Amino acid sequence: MTIVDEPTTSRPPIWFEGDVPPEEVPEKYRLGRAYIPKARYLDPDFLDLELGRMFPRTWQIACRVEELTDVGSFVEYAVGDFSVLVVRESRTSIRAYHNSCRHRGTRLARGRGRVGSLICPFHGWRWNLDGSIRLVLDREEFVPRSDDDLGLSQVRVDQWAGFVFINPDPNAIPLLEYLDPIPRIFEPFQLENFRLRWGKSVILDANWKTGLDAFLEAYHVAGTHPQLFRLDRTNDKLASLRELDIRPWAPTTVYERHSHYSALGPKSSAAKGDGKDPSKRSGDNVSDERLNVANAVQYLHEDMRGLENERSWRAAEALKTAEVPEGMTAGKYFLELYRELSIEEGYDWPVITTDQWTEAGSSWAVFPNSIILPGQGSAFWYRSRPYEKDPNKSVFEVFSLDQIPIADYDKKRYFEPSHFDDYRDADMGQVFSQDFMNMTEVTTGMHSPSFDGHRLSEEQEMTIWNHHRVSDRYIWRD
Repeated sequence: MTIVDEPTTSRPPIWFEGDVPPEEVPEKYRLGRAYIPKARYLDPDFLDLELGRMFPRTWQIACRVEELTDVGSFVEYAVGDFSVLVVRESRTSIRAYHNSCRHRGTRLARGRGRVGSLICPFHGWRWNLDGSIRLVLDREEFVPRSDDDLGLSQVRVDQWAGFVFINPDPNAIPLLEYLDPIPRIFEPFQLENFRLRWGKSVILDANWKTGLDAFLEAYHVAGTHPQLFRLDRTNDKLASLRELDIRPWAPTTVYERHSHYSALGPKSSAAKGDGKDPSKRSGDNVSDERLNVANAVQYLHEDMRGLENERSWRAAEALKTAEVPEGMTAGKYFLELYRELSIEEGYDWPVITTDQWTEAGSSWAVFPNSIILPGQGSAFWYRSRPYEKDPNKSVFEVFSLDQIPIADYDKKRYFEPSHFDDYRDADMGQVFSQDFMNMTEVTTGMHSPSFDGHRLSEEQEMTIWNHHRVSDRYIWRD
């Protein structure tokens, strides 16, 4: 039996049927109670296991549907030794192929672009967009092979919420079963009606999991982003003891394969049964509540350029001088202003219930290498991948998505992400830069002989531990 929709917030060890017993894992990689040995980050042999046994057997987000705008549009998705081309074959069909010529193995295409057919740059063999062979130069000189045998090798591909997933394993379970319960929980947010606002990738001096770990918990916010508690967001000095008392507590919830955290109120007043409340915003608990809410919204839009948009920025600006109705908090009134503005400007804006916000939480780990932060109107998607088989380097990508008006659902949008070898050249803003700086320091510190592994909070960091629990299934099980 597979458990797919039963979250647990109990203290570890957290095991699901089908997991690998700890004694079956080599000691240097063995998980303990809220403990992860550093060899799982620093050992090149462990990275080889991930690249050879985990990535080729899991569903991964390769791109968004809107990145394949026209027939012939393609996006390359590569991890380790495998490269996959995701191609729009027709107006209604998207296919994925191993990015390898059937003649001499040459990579067929790099990056992204648009083609009429897939042409090998070495000898000119050609394939139609449906993967069938179109041209074998001087075919009469070769040992006879059928057209089926010469067709491109297909990779499983499927879609959910505007994301295109690939899985090199032909025997993998269906995508929606793999993602469960995420599709049900994300349904109210209508991510299929979102489009990419911007996307940037950077090379980090950190293991690919260290990049993910930084966004799998909010326990770090008080230490890394103290400005979030202040009306003056330029003040990033260490948090005071008073500010630590009002920091959001963010317990994690572990599912059979995926996990999430929810940033709640201060720990002294929050309970695990509480859910995410979008009307509550970080602030100093001293200034005018309207300014605290408005400043929090506008800071995210201006600094992170995500989770908020120009429409919510305008609603926040109106809040600053608004007469908040009696009996309503400034946060609730902001949501009313945002909703009214969105409906007036042609957006589908359903009411998301308290229970739905509670289940959605703040940030989801979509195993193995993506994170999605759901929001009404705006969202973030992060993705991390190993870089050149170096356990101390990774490619980390940030994508900001915004909902679009109903009238624009069928309009084409062209998107081009940016790449930077150094995150300091990428204009990532204050928050992301603080996170990226930490990743380098974590990597340096993990190499110290005094450090043997991560010791995690049993309440606020189990998303990190859960990733390793799930990866063991693929690494140590056939």
